[in-house]
Amino acid sequence: MTAEPLTLELGEEVPLRDIDRSLKRLWESNAAMSRASMMNFAICSEHPDTLQANTEVIREVTREHACRALLVAVEPALDAPWVRAWITAHCQLGDGGHKSVCSEQVSFLIHGCGQNLLANTIFAHVDSDLPLTLWWQGEFSSNWEPHLYTEIDRLVIDSSEWEEPMAQLDILQRARAHPASTFSVNDLTWTRVLYLRMALAACFDDPAALALLPGVETVEITCSAGHTLAGHMFAAWAAHRAGWQFARAGTEPQTFEFTTAAGRPLRLVFKESAALSPVPLVVLRGPGLTVCLTHGDKSQFIAGRVETAAGTVERLTPCPCRKPGELVIERLRRGCNTKLYFTLLETVRKLMAPAGFTAASP
Repeated sequence: MTAEPLTLELGEEVPLRDIDRSLKRLWESNAAMSRASMMNFAICSEHPDTLQANTEVIREVTREHACRALLVAVEPALDAPWVRAWITAHCQLGDGGHKSVCSEQVSFLIHGCGQNLLANTIFAHVDSDLPLTLWWQGEFSSNWEPHLYTEIDRLVIDSSEWEEPMAQLDILQRARAHPASTFSVNDLTWTRVLYLRMALAACFDDPAALALLPGVETVEITCSAGHTLAGHMFAAWAAHRAGWQFARAGTEPQTFEFTTAAGRPLRLVFKESAALSPVPLVVLRGPGLTVCLTHGDKSQFIAGRVETAAGTVERLTPCPCRKPGELVIERLRRGCNTKLYFTLLETVRKLMAPAGFTAASP
């Protein structure tokens, strides 16, 4: 049975052929509304009950990023396909609190999605002169096809949702390697450790700590349930920045051996936690050096502590991103280093392979 969307949230239901005409009427009917758009932002999900939750995400995103939002929910079925559509607008007060600056949203429920139907639905309703960012929710399916991914500019994913992340990353890399693909990759799992990376880098702004970095002997990274992949990405980044080279899996579970830039051995250990923060604790130790990063469940800051013979230095790094909407907003603010992302994934694969790791929460 088809899930019935909450039409109050989605706005006015309109026939597919009348979407553009209905949007034009929407803007003409209220002179106090001014349309703004800097990009096309599409969210695709193969769960038909996601339209309401994704409308809430769009409401958050449009506070900072004006766009034409396209929400697509696909309901797999074997009978003849059909599509329903709704239009609405998300408005913010303009200068002086008078005229509203609005972003339009078009929502689609696709029943029985056939070949290219999802892609055609999106491309038939984008602002053609604006770049297209696509947030693909969940695992890739047959609807993730060249007709779609060769036409997008940015791809947003959340690899923590994947039960078999390596298989999904293989699909992603093949799509990225297509001769016609030019999209950048924005992984929300990578964004979850953005401020943790900034906090660790800030610890080595201390000259005394930086001088002792080549002597680090152990690194302990504690990950919460469902976020082991985030911890592995953080570890791969730290190794890349510090010049540590993967050597082998350790003799104990979730332990690994690296070689530092100075040719010395380094032991990496992953631990599990029931905390809510994706990576609540990171500790680096070496002769004369201890670096500790702590992120409490309810804290908007990451607490950093550096202990050397010169004394103890403490600092706080803001960490404002937790909810999906906040992560997407943060990702859209920044550029993308897709080459670095795929480079780090090579180390992530080595860290995940020995344990037959899966990313899904228990």
